[in-house]
Amino acid sequence: MSEHLIEVKDLKKYYNKGEIKALDGVSVNIDKGDVMVVIGPSGSGKSTFLRSLNLLEEPTGGSIVFDGVDITRPKYRKVDEKTGKTVTVKLDIDQHRRKMGMVFQHFNLFPHMTILENMTLAPVEVKHVPRAEAEEKALRLLARVGLGDRADAYPIQLSGGQKQRVAIVRALAMEPEVMLFDEPTSALDPEMVGEVLEVMKQLAQEGMTMVVVTHEMGFAREVGNRVLFMADGRLLEQGSPADIFERPQNPRLRDFLSKVL
Repeated sequence: MSEHLIEVKDLKKYYNKGEIKALDGVSVNIDKGDVMVVIGPSGSGKSTFLRSLNLLEEPTGGSIVFDGVDITRPKYRKVDEKTGKTVTVKLDIDQHRRKMGMVFQHFNLFPHMTILENMTLAPVEVKHVPRAEAEEKALRLLARVGLGDRADAYPIQLSGGQKQRVAIVRALAMEPEVMLFDEPTSALDPEMVGEVLEVMKQLAQEGMTMVVVTHEMGFAREVGNRVLFMADGRLLEQGSPADIFERPQNPRLRDFLSKVL
């Protein structure tokens, strides 16, 4: 078993018969407890990389090993615990996706359901958690992000920041091993950004493994323990926040930082 939670090797995503290289050979390891922040200019492949981690984007090449299983392969070999023999197993990608919470730019809440119903739908229907247990946990999570009194509200009655906080704790209700954030604050009004980043900061402090695509450089510097810089579908530099922001090596990174800081 690998010491890494996720191993990405030579990941490629090509479009138009290879003319467009959204990802062009990205390799990186993600360890348990990492808060990995992915930065770079628009069109650099950041979101494609993130969405590939749970196969919302199907890679053209390379591998993604999550919890010891290469999820890019429809079938894989494993040792049967009962017999000790190596057997071929068909990949259940939905099972692996349940271990990865995903938060998008837009909140993707069901408008015809209350906040509590949005929160409990997946645990009840997918994990078969008893409804009372799912509701109890949902109320605890909502209280944790200051929304305990909005369980019976509908999404239209919430602000953008409140909706995104609900989207985060809805993903947490599935008890994921890793949380993926795809520019979670980019659709928010500026005054709402802080309340969402604060929730993410709390998650990081509690040891949640996170991969965050963001334009919030302050969050990357303060909360991330590793920062990746991507451009033109390639991973050009990675390191600690101090390495990336104070001692950038790649000319593209230096140019990018000169424009965003």
